[in-house]
Amino acid sequence: MKKFALVSLALPPSQSGQSMVLYHLFKKFNPENYCMITLKNFHLYKNQGTGSTKLAAKYYFLSPDFQVIRLLVQSACLFHSRLLLTIILNFRKNQIKKILIKERCGAVIGCTGDLFDPPAAYLAAKELGIPFILYTFDFYSRQWTHPFLRGFSEENEKELLNGAHSVIVPNKCMKDEYLTRYGVQASVIHNPFDLTEYERNAGNDVQNISHEPQIVYTGAIYDANFSAFHNLITAMEKTKIPGLKLHVYTPQSENYLKKNAIEGPVVYHKHLPNNLIPAVQRAADILFLPLAFNSPYPEIIKTSAPGKIGEYLAAKKPVLVHAPQGSFVSWYFRHYRCGCVVDEDNTDKLAEAILQLINDIELRKKLSVNAYARAANDFDLLIAQKKIHDLLTSL
Repeated sequence: MKKFALVSLALPPSQSGQSMVLYHLFKKFNPENYCMITLKNFHLYKNQGTGSTKLAAKYYFLSPDFQVIRLLVQSACLFHSRLLLTIILNFRKNQIKKILIKERCGAVIGCTGDLFDPPAAYLAAKELGIPFILYTFDFYSRQWTHPFLRGFSEENEKELLNGAHSVIVPNKCMKDEYLTRYGVQASVIHNPFDLTEYERNAGNDVQNISHEPQIVYTGAIYDANFSAFHNLITAMEKTKIPGLKLHVYTPQSENYLKKNAIEGPVVYHKHLPNNLIPAVQRAADILFLPLAFNSPYPEIIKTSAPGKIGEYLAAKKPVLVHAPQGSFVSWYFRHYRCGCVVDEDNTDKLAEAILQLINDIELRKKLSVNAYARAANDFDLLIAQKKIHDLLTSL
């Protein structure tokens, strides 16, 4: 296997889903076989006990700091300065290129999440004549809502997709999108999780000891799912189920959630270490998987694959999906009958789904059995590790 560099804004031990996926994929790789490159941004990479541990390979932190880059990009938008964006891109490319030469890398993986990382990694690889792999955790050009940045990213996306040795996507919808738009055949690697580690930390037959029905959500809450949470809270009140509560385990503060109307029959919990999450999920009556019906980036919603999907499927508790029709999440859970899907912006139907999941024991069992089978078939870590290993070995 050629030594490779992994370029990503999110890297272990940060708390993001992308960071966790990369941790799982590469934690058993020989640290001599790769290095990691990211922006200098220490507040994201301090391990506060809630993310993964660091990977064993060498880390390179690029300057200037992420916050400085953000200010420069805002200035470029304000003055419509394509020149400023090009200068930042070329500066980033040259930084990555120097590291690739120093580490004698024979390939580079560029991950989405940052405006400059994928095209800079591609251009550095192109100048050195080594393979470039694009790893798209999200739809790269649709992450930017400002028209100026959208245009810049679209131009770069076409070039780096057509020039990539391989393209990795997290789901079928993203694969179809790139095939339709660019004629590019991508490889699907579902966002994996460690099923054996998950089972070890899940406990045995965890029960809800509060005697009040619980809908549980674990993960970040932001504008990609605000409207779905608003619908859920309204629907919960419509069910008139005594004591029904939404329990959220999230890095976001209680004040932040309340400012964004995530309040009412809601119990706020601090974000927990990863090894405690399985037991929390298995104590739920319903696990909630939301995506917004009105967000700044509907195409991101359509192709989104939240990192928690595998965990939810393995938790052996019914999953309530509330996401737009045509999104990967709605399609997957409906197609495999591994969750209850409400893909309309309709609180009455959402209330009906909650009542059905609480009252129909046989339905709960059926959905849970189907879900666990999908966790093992599509999201198990060993499958994902083999796919990435085989791809890198083939270079």
